[in-house]
Amino acid sequence: MARKKKEGPASGGAPDTRVGRATAIFASGTLFSRALGMVRDTVIAIAVPDASRDAFIVAFRMPNMLRDLLGEGAMNAAFVPVFAHTKEENSEAEFRVLVSAAMSAMLLLLLVVSLLGVAFVPQLLRAMNALEGVTGSKPDADNLELAISLTRWTFPYIFFIGLTVFAMGPLFTLRHYATPSWSPALLNVSMILSCFVFYRYFPHVFPDPAYVLVFGVWLGGVTQLVVQYYALGRVSGVWLPNFRIWHPGVREICWLMVPVALGQAAGEVNKLVDTLFAYSLEPGTVTAFFYANRLIQLPLSVFGIATAAALLPAVASSAAQARKGAIRASMMQGMRQTYFLVLPSTLGLIVLGRPIIRLLFEWGRFNAELADKTATAMAIYAVGLLSFAFVKVAVTGFYGMKDTKTPVIIASGAMLLNIVLNFVLIRPLGYKGLAIATTISYTVNFAVLYGMLARQYGKLWDAPFFTALMRITVAAVMSIAVAHAIYLRVFEYLTSERLASWLQSAGAAQWADTGAMMASRILCAGIPLGVAMGGYAALCYILDVGEMRGIMRILQRKRG
Repeated sequence: MARKKKEGPASGGAPDTRVGRATAIFASGTLFSRALGMVRDTVIAIAVPDASRDAFIVAFRMPNMLRDLLGEGAMNAAFVPVFAHTKEENSEAEFRVLVSAAMSAMLLLLLVVSLLGVAFVPQLLRAMNALEGVTGSKPDADNLELAISLTRWTFPYIFFIGLTVFAMGPLFTLRHYATPSWSPALLNVSMILSCFVFYRYFPHVFPDPAYVLVFGVWLGGVTQLVVQYYALGRVSGVWLPNFRIWHPGVREICWLMVPVALGQAAGEVNKLVDTLFAYSLEPGTVTAFFYANRLIQLPLSVFGIATAAALLPAVASSAAQARKGAIRASMMQGMRQTYFLVLPSTLGLIVLGRPIIRLLFEWGRFNAELADKTATAMAIYAVGLLSFAFVKVAVTGFYGMKDTKTPVIIASGAMLLNIVLNFVLIRPLGYKGLAIATTISYTVNFAVLYGMLARQYGKLWDAPFFTALMRITVAAVMSIAVAHAIYLRVFEYLTSERLASWLQSAGAAQWADTGAMMASRILCAGIPLGVAMGGYAALCYILDVGEMRGIMRILQRKRG
């Protein structure tokens, strides 16, 4: 028997208090995974030569693109809303049947995509030779063949990671955020172990250093799937596919997924086009873009995507109950929370990006010139970081109402804008033009989404909303300004030469050069960042920012 639909006010109402708690859970696990990802990237920067690293990044871009397209995009736009509506309006048994049927459909779809990708996708890379007329250069022939071979070996990763991401849909619907938040760390652990263990002790097995990274990708994909599969079975009770792929819920998911796949494809095509353009430039450009994007993805994934993931079930549940006012309140809460978390990250990456990159990556084969290029690209990306995060939050307002067409149209227009800007800007500005094009296109994307949300739900702002944003802005600007001033003083005083002299006088001459360089970089990045984070938290507390009060309450409950 279907359960009676929960009643709720037609409009108004406070935002779901579980959104903040769910965001904290997801963000903490994602922060751990992303921090470990920084360690992984540092290891790869030290161990793998530029040409091999660039080729692997290009190859891994392909399955990652489809992961976002068929996995995360489908989960947010199609799976979670349908799962949430079924759980809200039907029995638990019907919910489990739908999850099992959807698992069956994804299993078959990912198997077909994997086989087709191995057979045909590598041919796309050969088309990069045609970019010589636009950029004035083309990739080395041997490096291109290496990238093609790596693509064939890495592409099956989409099968494992696609099923892994699918499992997040039922888990998010059932408010289980812990496992999906930390399980991506398994990929990082696998790749680190591959570099440190397998390539070190079995170098004769791998014809090029990049192949050890492929081995790590496979190992990480399998372990993530095992962990997520166990969590899905334990939480939802669904362990096996039932192959009822014609289930009405699966058909509804497909109707929702097709337009959102096209819309998600816009963003993924942008990333792929940027990567191919970058690979046609001088060696190391792909690496600079990849590492800049990795640092941008840290606050975006920890805060922006975490907020969107926690917000979507609340919006979908309110939509199922026709509570338009509750959707509006949740959207405002999500945007305010995103601004609170992402703004200081934006300013920090712009102002302190160079010392962060020197500390994390400028070791071994990753030289100072490549670090400067990475810092420049990251600063340009950081200008659009708020837009990147707000897009993730804004689309939940459409997805929760099962409107997947509007974001598709807007994202497609942004994709075309990005491609046009790439062609226009790459000649005069080089790699900087690619980053500028991405920032502009995402900013336009968010501006249009925000305007349409305001028309659908009513204005997404009020006096308390603007007051909160002003307080957050004051706290962020003041804390980063102080941190930058401290960085200049630390960088001037704690030079490697001065620290080396101190170590020699202390009788540690054998560690003087390496130890002094490491200590100088740690202090030049760590002290300003510590001051920025502590100052921001203190100023938000003094200025009575609501999100800061919420964090304090969570900490007090944990301590209690």
